[in-house]
Amino acid sequence: MKSTRRPYRKHKVKINDNYITVKDWMRNNGKYFDSSKGVPTSNQIGTVLVKNGFNRIETETEVIYK
Repeated sequence: MKSTRRPYRKHKVKINDNYITVKDWMRNNGKYFDSSKGVPTSNQIGTVLVKNGFNRIETETEVIYK
């Protein structure tokens, strides 16, 4: 059986009606990632966002944190 992999979805953070990538949010909030080894994935960054009060909204093409 062939596994079907979902295409990559854009991961964005909405702050004050502006969207930035989760990677940019991570760069601006490095204090949350001091203990991590290597570069976290978008989903790992999303876990930190949710722990900090953001809501995760998923569609076919993107994941938005508000």
